Amino acid sequence: MYARVVFSVLSLSLAVAANGQAIEQPAHSFPEYNQRFIENQLAPIRVPGKSFYVSPSGEEGDGSRERPFHSLEAARDAVRELKKTDGLPDGGVQIRLLAGNYTRGKTFVLEEQDSGTDHAPIVYRGQSTDTVILSSGQPLPARELKVVEDSGVLTWLHPSARGRVMSMKVSDEVAASLPGEGNYGMLSMDGHLLPLAQWPNRGYNHIDQVIEEGPKTRHLGPGEAPVAYSKENPTGGIFNTRESLSPMVAKEFERTGDMQVQGYLHNDWYFQAEPIGGVNEGEIQLLRYTRYGIAQKIHSIPRRVRLVNVLAELDEPGEWYFDRNEKRLFVWPIPGFHPERSSMVVLGSAAAESSRSGDGESADELMIDLRGTSYVTLLNLTLENSGRLGVRISGGEYNLIGGCRVRNGYSKGVSIEGGSHNGITGCEFHDLESAFSISGGNVRQLERCYNFATNNDIHSCRRRGYGMIGLSGVGIYFAHNVLHDMNGAVNYDTVDALLEYNEFFNIGYEMGDFNVAYCGAKWHMMNNVVRYNFVHHLLEPGGHPVFPFRNDDGGMGLQIYGNVFYRSGRGGGQFAGPLNSFQNNITLKGSVMWWTNKRAITPQEIADEWKSLEKFGRDLPHGDKGDNIYLLNRLLGERGWEKSPWIDEFPRLAETIETNPFSQTFCQVNLNYVHEVREPFHIHGGDGTVEGMESNAIGQFKDLPKNGSFLLPEEIDLNAFASVPKLDFRMKQGFRPMPGFKPIPFEGIGFQRDEFRPNPPNKDAYRSKVFRKFFKDAGGRYHSERVNARYPQPSYLP
Repeated sequence: MYARVVFSVLSLSLAVAANGQAIEQPAHSFPEYNQRFIENQLAPIRVPGKSFYVSPSGEEGDGSRERPFHSLEAARDAVRELKKTDGLPDGGVQIRLLAGNYTRGKTFVLEEQDSGTDHAPIVYRGQSTDTVILSSGQPLPARELKVVEDSGVLTWLHPSARGRVMSMKVSDEVAASLPGEGNYGMLSMDGHLLPLAQWPNRGYNHIDQVIEEGPKTRHLGPGEAPVAYSKENPTGGIFNTRESLSPMVAKEFERTGDMQVQGYLHNDWYFQAEPIGGVNEGEIQLLRYTRYGIAQKIHSIPRRVRLVNVLAELDEPGEWYFDRNEKRLFVWPIPGFHPERSSMVVLGSAAAESSRSGDGESADELMIDLRGTSYVTLLNLTLENSGRLGVRISGGEYNLIGGCRVRNGYSKGVSIEGGSHNGITGCEFHDLESAFSISGGNVRQLERCYNFATNNDIHSCRRRGYGMIGLSGVGIYFAHNVLHDMNGAVNYDTVDALLEYNEFFNIGYEMGDFNVAYCGAKWHMMNNVVRYNFVHHLLEPGGHPVFPFRNDDGGMGLQIYGNVFYRSGRGGGQFAGPLNSFQNNITLKGSVMWWTNKRAITPQEIADEWKSLEKFGRDLPHGDKGDNIYLLNRLLGERGWEKSPWIDEFPRLAETIETNPFSQTFCQVNLNYVHEVREPFHIHGGDGTVEGMESNAIGQFKDLPKNGSFLLPEEIDLNAFASVPKLDFRMKQGFRPMPGFKPIPFEGIGFQRDEFRPNPPNKDAYRSKVFRKFFKDAGGRYHSERVNARYPQPSYLP
């Protein structure tokens, strides 16, 4: 069968090749393609002409090493005064932060007047990330924690927690940041963000029977209201669990009335957090309606849930719980805790914390704000316990966050908003809702920003699915980053972006219909290049597929080139829209190399698709997903794709819209290698619904348009690579690739040694460890113990 498919598909391509027309090598197939992104990328950090010193303790000084300033504001103001009197010296100014914990009560603001220049940059430099810590949030006196001894309270605790859990009363101000009802706040201890008491501790339990699906809001009619509910009259769906629910949970809910169900109640791609309305004899009722209801839609994988904010399930070190009625905090301290030396900080919601702003914006909202600055660097700092945002860079140029650790945040770590050549490099991001977002440039005028994120370690963030990292705009660079051990990754809405030399592993292990770098449903996203990346060990739980790279819902302009995929979920890449490519990649041990969908290719099918757009503005509002011409006109101006600068830089966009924008028009899938891939091309015949994804309808190769190039891959043996157990996929010397295949610079993928990351992790060591950990984890079919074992242990546990 495989040979017959090759013959039928390649007949046209072979004829073309026989006529002397070789496959054209794209511009991004040359390593030097990245030069415009990396040249002049970083402002130099020079030997400073002047240094000021800051210490978090002691009396206010004059900024000398012997008598340092006591605050960042004092150092900032000293630089302002220096600029007024003497001007910036050659080499600029460094503000050196001495070791200590800097508790921030209000936002540290730098403005345009605080800028440096190319020859005189301004650098806020920590002694080291291990010793210089900037923290917001509300500190708690750890010395007030006492072991719970009250006999009545002990009956509330899990048997294993009795004699180990400690508690303390908190102030009204702290209690306001932990309001409950789904807004539980967060707690950190000694630099670790602690998990709220939950069942189970990692992973999920499973719905056994759906007793009632409950009211839904997905298809409410015009003016139709959701089903009413109240604490006294919960109306949500009802289910029980396969695992035995402790009777202590029902007793606790009767006392507190505040628990939450989290998980996947309907679809693998839709994570939910729903309030509980009742717990009775092992049955759990939701308080209210949900978007889709509770339903076992995917039969290959059970619905997965956990209970959150449950004191009775506080059963291991690090878990905590806040009793709103008693205004009492319960916590099982982590190893190494000492009541006289340990630190504890409460992170509340942004809404609660905004009331604490007082004089200036609260640091619990935003810790550091660079407003229109240029040539300012934050270097070697740990930023922790932030609220809405850790650092914002808005506008300006050549601002940098380098060699920093950003951790334990209620929401996002860093936001870069506009300007040019602003970036993040050599940093570590973890235990945040989302790591960072980067935007910039002008889409209509195709002005590039060259903002960037490079050489960062990003792991253990909480957001599931898309947007854990967000990129938007024109000319963004994302390279040498390592993303791992979490369930969210990169979402990009960009033009002319370059994502290269990144490594992704153990991502998306609890959800489906997910990708480590995702874009989609946009016709304007031209020339986004995703090349020279290594994606491995995406062990999907089952159900909807997990793929590395995807241009969803007919999106255009994605170029997937020169990547290595090893045990990467279902395979390599997905797209079904025009002007996309999948070339020069290596896909090893997966189900599918390229996944696409049957789309409109005949004149009648194309005409029907154009006619279907008439529903926007008639049956659906303008601007909904799929209203592509309206969206293009709004973004680029009336038929802007036919005018400068768009027609000059991307003439094929106009040609594609004229020809067929609904199919794989002008796509390139060629020059690829596979090993143990069951189905190199999968042309799905079902629609994008849950039922459609489970459909057995398969498209045919004849369903692909003739104005593309679709060549099936060649087989490659694992002996061609340096070392599979070390996940070293450099090709051995002497291996002769197929004609036209360009060597992949695998040695350059991942962390790089530089001044911001002088001691990168040993690639052979950590990759070998990953290989051994998941060696027996088959993935694909759901196995609860295997899936739960993919969750990383908290860093404070042995």
